[in-house]
Amino acid sequence: MLKDRLMTDLDEIVAFGARAPGSLDELRAAEYIEERLDVLDLDEVKLVSFPSASHLAVDSTLKVIDSGEKFISFPTLFSPQGDVSGELVFIGSCHASHTAGDVDLSGKIGMLTPTGSFQERIDFILDLERRGLEGLIVVSPALDMINTKIIRYPEIKRLPSISVSWHTACQLKKAAGQQFSLIVNHQAEARHESVNVIGKINGKSDNWLLISAHIDTAPYSVGANDNASGVAVLLEHVRQIAAGEQPEATIYFLFSGSEEYGALDCCGAGAKAFYRQEKLELSTCIAHLEIDDVGDLLFHNRINIGGSRKFIDYIKTIDTPVLFQLIEKYRPSCDHGSAIYHGIPFICCGNKAPEVPVYHTPGDELEFVDPDMLVNTFKLTEKIIEMLCAVQPFFPYLKNGERLIRPAYYRDFDAIKAITRLAFEPVSLDRMAEKFFTTQMGDKDWFEYKNRSLEDQCRANIYNVIVCEIAGNVVGYATMSLDCERGIAEVGNNAVHPDFQGKGIGKMMQQEIMRRMIESGFEKFKVNTLSNDIAAQKVYEKLGFEKIITGIYYLK
Repeated sequence: MLKDRLMTDLDEIVAFGARAPGSLDELRAAEYIEERLDVLDLDEVKLVSFPSASHLAVDSTLKVIDSGEKFISFPTLFSPQGDVSGELVFIGSCHASHTAGDVDLSGKIGMLTPTGSFQERIDFILDLERRGLEGLIVVSPALDMINTKIIRYPEIKRLPSISVSWHTACQLKKAAGQQFSLIVNHQAEARHESVNVIGKINGKSDNWLLISAHIDTAPYSVGANDNASGVAVLLEHVRQIAAGEQPEATIYFLFSGSEEYGALDCCGAGAKAFYRQEKLELSTCIAHLEIDDVGDLLFHNRINIGGSRKFIDYIKTIDTPVLFQLIEKYRPSCDHGSAIYHGIPFICCGNKAPEVPVYHTPGDELEFVDPDMLVNTFKLTEKIIEMLCAVQPFFPYLKNGERLIRPAYYRDFDAIKAITRLAFEPVSLDRMAEKFFTTQMGDKDWFEYKNRSLEDQCRANIYNVIVCEIAGNVVGYATMSLDCERGIAEVGNNAVHPDFQGKGIGKMMQQEIMRRMIESGFEKFKVNTLSNDIAAQKVYEKLGFEKIITGIYYLK
């Protein structure tokens, strides 16, 4: 019975205990999954290691030295080891510190309520380290739960760090000024890597599909929901697909490690390693389906999705009685973030919200997993897999002689910005303003402001950006935007490196942009350019655009 198999797999994965990134328990769970795949009729099964920050902390102790009173705590993810003592001081938050920036913190143990971006937190904590702080206590947002990922930065090399619940933090605040002891113990064996388990079933075509679920958990959490539930569902997919007829598309099954690391971009290290190490042909990839945080008792299925409008509209046609909410998402995170980096459409199926009190805590246990929801998630993702295996890739790679028009990747940003500076300098209003006023407009050159805006646009939806590549080098790019509310599509930035202008590259890119906008269901189009950009005007007129009005810009 499907429900029994899912729950059995869930129980067996949870039995490995906490599986922190790069830990020995994560490795043991990966080896178990490899053994499970080995007995199935797959074309390939392998366990692949990759460099990763590793969580080595075993336990922590926090106590008042005079009274011996102990407080419950856990080491934060990647905490250094240490045995320190000192006066407890309340630091406050990263944005509202109670300790001035020049105060010597030697001999102190600080308690911090983390705020701000990851980089702001890292910079703040490294400054605390520089100022001599001996140990760090981090406040979790939940009343009685301890979030062991609230600080997760391997950049912090010396400062032993522990996490406590909000309730405990309030007790500690009252004890500020007393002498405390803080200890973080490490396992004997040091590791600096994690592992992926990869299975493969060859399809009838060269097209391929990636399905992933991460093995690891937040430290000291058995991760019943995050993500033993997703692993159980993926194991069942492997079992059923391996026992069935050969699929149309090749399917890769990725049981990823070190997803909980996340780094500054919150993208799983295991998925990054998969795309980096496997070096698969991106032009034949249909999509990446991630299964993460499924089976929650109180939430229905949510599908985060990103890609072309054609891809999104296709997934909306799914015929299933399973209730789900579809949410468009374009900012990278988790394992599907690597798909976004490579311009690959993705679907992330889950049903757990960050607001859940047990999220990333030791409270993420089996009692909060709904077996019926696991079944529903399996049936929903089964339909999605069937749909994806039956179609061609949604983003064509167009080859014309030495020119390749393809989807943009995040790694193209540097080339795109270099082209922007060269191609827009003769026609940029900001550059004209600098010349008119004979000074920089702000503390940066004109192209830095232009590129910042352009990169923000690309990151907002990478699927609306294409590039032209010659001999492995990006020589041009084009963007578009889709106004679904008003039903009009707009051609955005369009630039070709000066060394390659006059060769029809701009026109070729604009033809592909127009094709994509039409494919997305649009019949109305607009574009704007300056009167001095003659080359762009010629391209747009050849594409059938009609000039409506000419603007006039004044400076004084």
